[in-house]
Amino acid sequence: MKKLISALIVPLLFVGCSYRSDDIKDNGVWVPVPIGKSVMGYDNIGGKIYWGYITDDFTADSELGVDIETFRVCKGSEYSKDKNRVYYPQDIICYDGIDENGGFGGTIAKKIVLKGANPSRFRYIGDGYAVSGNQMYLNGKKIEWNDSIIQKGGKR
Repeated sequence: MKKLISALIVPLLFVGCSYRSDDIKDNGVWVPVPIGKSVMGYDNIGGKIYWGYITDDFTADSELGVDIETFRVCKGSEYSKDKNRVYYPQDIICYDGIDENGGFGGTIAKKIVLKGANPSRFRYIGDGYAVSGNQMYLNGKKIEWNDSIIQKGGKR
């Protein structure tokens, strides 16, 4: 009896988990951010990535610490990812004071890592919707899973 139970249970240990996002088509166009350029608010300053809309001589106060080799931004959205994390500006702070040259400040995000999102399973559906594993997001916020959004965005 023990052998029969072991024969039934042991194979189950090696069966991989599947996630809802695995069968969903990624509609995102993922592009790198070249040095000195900005894509959807992500700025590559000297090989380090910052998020923010910066004007005049106002500079971002903290870099994201991304893996620059694998970092990509999804065009048409503010989602980005590298091999370790998924990013989306969530806690946005606007500095709109006037500096000594008469220029205006800028906008930066203090909270940007999308907690719980797995970059290898992350798919952009469109219109701000994205999925990762069994989670669904709208503009960087977790929402309840909705299959009608998936059907609109397309399955593989």
